[in-house]
Formats: sequence, structure tokens, C-alpha cells
Amino acid sequence: RAMAYQRGWNRLQSSPHWKSLEKFKNDPYRLELGFGTEINSTGREDIRQICKHLGLNFRCVGDGTQKRIMALKLDCIRERKKAEDLALEAPRAVAGFYRGALNVLPEQEKFKVNALFVQFYGGERAWSLGEAYAPENLQAEAQERKRQREDSSSDSEDMEEMLGRYANVQKTS
Repeated sequence: RAMAYQRGWNRLQSSPHWKSLEKFKNDPYRLELGFGTEINSTGREDIRQICKHLGLNFRCVGDGTQKRIMALKLDCIRERKKAEDLALEAPRAVAGFYRGALNVLPEQEKFKVNALFVQFYGGERAWSLGEAYAPENLQAEAQERKRQREDSSSDSEDMEEMLGRYANVQKTS
């Protein structure tokens, strides 16, 4: 089977599917975007390559004229399922806090709650959070904060120095 050629950046951005996929990527309410059977093999290849560029997943189902492609946010789907499983096994207070956060926060923030719960309670990498929350980046930031604290003199030392400069004066009558 012949491999499809790599589309150029301009070709991908001028594809009729670019805007809908970009909108889907930025829509926190949706985890799937289906395209109908009217999309031909060239359109499906455009969608595949746009998905790869935007960090989305995709799945093709069906055969021949019934073949369809669907864009997915698999990381968010996996993290939601993992967070639900963790909450079932977690102590009651932890599970209650997780569920309370889901209930209180707006819909567009729920994927972050799931991801943070998976990463910081479950101890697994939450890919939907991006590189800022990669364990090595979090460790580097923590080490930098610790180094800054150690480099600066403490407030208590500053107070002691200031107090040592002043002498108590007795009130005269």
C-alpha cells in the first residue's frame, strides 16, 4: 500500500477541515469530532495530518464508501476514566474532594481536574496538561524555588539585625 505524502503547512491550513479541527481542539466541552462518509481519502489524509499537527488523535472506521474518520482527545478521555477509577478506590474524603471540585468548577475546567487528580493523586503523567506539568519541569521549578529561598536571607535574620541596632531608652519623668 502506498503511503500518503506529507502535506505542507499552507496546504493543511487551507484545508476545509483546519478550522473545525482547531475549534474542536480548543473546545473543552467536546472529546470527539466525527466526519461523515462524504469525506474522501484525500480529505481523511488531510484530517490525519492536521490532527497530528494539533496534537489530536484520530480513528477511522468502516470500509469503502462507508469509511469515516473521527478526531479524538484520547488523553482527556483516558484521564477522565482513570480519575473515576482512582476516586472509586480513594479514601472517602479524597474522592469527595475530587467530586466536589468537579461539581463546583465550570464544565470547561473539568478536564483539568481529572488530569490533576490523575497526576498528583494517582502519580501518573497527565499528558493533557502539556509540558508545563511534566514531572521533570515541575521538579526543576521546585528546585529553583528552593535555591532562591536558600540564597535570600531569612526574614528572622533581618529582624534580629534591625533590633540589634536600637537600644531601649528609659522614660524619664
